[in-house]
Amino acid sequence: MPTDIARPPPSTAAVWPTGPVPTGEQTPASVDDLVLASHLAQTGGLDGLYRAVRAGRFLRLARGVFVAETIWRGMSADERYLATVRACARSVPHRELLFSHHSAAALWRLPVLGAWPRLPEVVREPAPGGRSRRALTVHPDGVPDDTVVIDGLCATTLARTTVDIARTAPFARAVAMTDRALAIGTVESSDFSATLRAEAEAHPSPKGSARARRVLAFADPRSDSAGESLSRVTMSLLGFAPPELQREFRDRAGSMFADFWWPSAHGGEAGIVGEFDGVGKYLRSDMLGAHSTADALVAEKRREDRIRALGPRVVRWGWDTARSLSELERVLAAAGVPRAPHARGVR
Repeated sequence: MPTDIARPPPSTAAVWPTGPVPTGEQTPASVDDLVLASHLAQTGGLDGLYRAVRAGRFLRLARGVFVAETIWRGMSADERYLATVRACARSVPHRELLFSHHSAAALWRLPVLGAWPRLPEVVREPAPGGRSRRALTVHPDGVPDDTVVIDGLCATTLARTTVDIARTAPFARAVAMTDRALAIGTVESSDFSATLRAEAEAHPSPKGSARARRVLAFADPRSDSAGESLSRVTMSLLGFAPPELQREFRDRAGSMFADFWWPSAHGGEAGIVGEFDGVGKYLRSDMLGAHSTADALVAEKRREDRIRALGPRVVRWGWDTARSLSELERVLAAAGVPRAPHARGVR
């Protein structure tokens, strides 16, 4: 039996390699936002709906499921994909779909680097036929014993979802999702990483097992955002020494944390602090609380000044730099970030 769970905490998904960085809270599309042709057929409203679709006022998300263009236009990329997943579920009420891979990741609120796939993804038992069913991408990987219900939709567990992504997604995307999954899973289990390893070993994949092991070995729950995860992957490709994550600094005003920290060869707090500077923390209401964007910018400047006063050099970068090998190498090399022993880097 599937386990019904509360909706996980919201997160902001990054768009990579192109496109704007989302700044709104990720929320599921409301069921009320979706218009079902089957309901309108009972009231004689189908003709009006089809006229509205032809006029561009409504969009078809799945067979017999529509959404108003004005609502769609106001959605983030995350919300649009979740709306498509929900529409898919509403279009096939006669059978239960088990959402998996990216669709389950979206329901678990894992961040995505790049665009969400065009079609929702589900898993089923192996059967003859292709992997796609027009409005679905079907993975014949076998239905797991344990499933969950999120926002009324049946999905794979967090562990199964994470391992599926680790096996199939590009490395940076898989790392960003796994970093976040570890942070979520650790709340429920003190050793969620062991749960992930057990999941990967219980269902080995000829094509994806080595890739999953590499992702699970690299992932770190202390990576606080998708931008930090992407930065770590790019640093690794360039051959820089792995930084310490969320390093705590203290002064008379209290404690503060740095995204990345490379200590000085001489010890002490003199070293290099790296900060990924995504725009979300200055614009997202759930992160700002009662403060304004201007307040957040001033507070961030004061925090950086406090860290500098303790001795470290502070270097910052954003999305464009994090996704560029040449740009991040230029920034980190200029700051004096050390290379890993025997690392060649990327040329």
